[in-house]
Amino acid sequence: MGGLTSVKVSDIMSKNILLVSPNSSLKEVAEMMMERNVGSAVVVDESRKCLGIITERDFLKLFKDGVDPLKPVKEYMRVNPIRITEDKSVNEARNIMITHKIRHLPVVDNNNNIVGILSVRDIFERIETII
Repeated sequence: MGGLTSVKVSDIMSKNILLVSPNSSLKEVAEMMMERNVGSAVVVDESRKCLGIITERDFLKLFKDGVDPLKPVKEYMRVNPIRITEDKSVNEARNIMITHKIRHLPVVDNNNNIVGILSVRDIFERIETII
């Protein structure tokens, strides 16, 4: 894993971020996630500040619980999710993901604006190139 300490989050993060409004319905967000083939949606305000995140795992629980799909995502998102800045190492991101048992990590710049998303898949794909 030594190779991950020299790789920056910005080098491997996805810039294909699905940004949604807090007032978007769960149904709309799920449809957009399917269309874009992404595993998470970042909920942002008008200035692109990260308010929350909702993931495919969250949707599984919501489906199991029978939640109304027309409810706004703001009622079910994980508020103020753990984030990482783009200049941190991938190894640091990996450690955060393991410690907090998360698969998607919003990436922000120094002004807390969302600039990317880092997933476990992104890290695994990078490991393949190191090995």
